[in-house]
Amino acid sequence: MTAAFVLSGGGSLGAAQVGMLQALGERGVEPDLLVGTSAGAINTAFVAGHGMSSEALLELAGLWRSLHRRDVFALRPLRGLLSVASPARFRSRRPRLSGWPCRR
Repeated sequence: MTAAFVLSGGGSLGAAQVGMLQALGERGVEPDLLVGTSAGAINTAFVAGHGMSSEALLELAGLWRSLHRRDVFALRPLRGLLSVASPARFRSRRPRLSGWPCRR
C-alpha cells in the first residue's frame, strides 16, 4: 500500500503536525509521497531531508518550539502608525500600471 502524507498550512498547526508524524513514525508508517503547503511544506521538506527517525522528529519538534511570533511575523507597529500619519512618505515607490493592459 502507498502512503501519502498531505500536510496543510496554518502556522501553529505545523507544530501539531510534528506530534502526528511522531505517532506515525512510532508505528512504522513511512511516507511514499510527501505533500505540504506553508507550514506543512516546512515539515514535509524536513522529513524528506531527514527521514522519520525519532531523533529527526525530535529535532523538528525543537525547531517549532524555538520559533517565536516575531521570528515569523516581524510586526512594526510604529511604521504602520507613521504610514497612516504621513502616507506619502511611506507609500510604495513602485510604478503603477495605469491603463492595464497597456494601450497604444
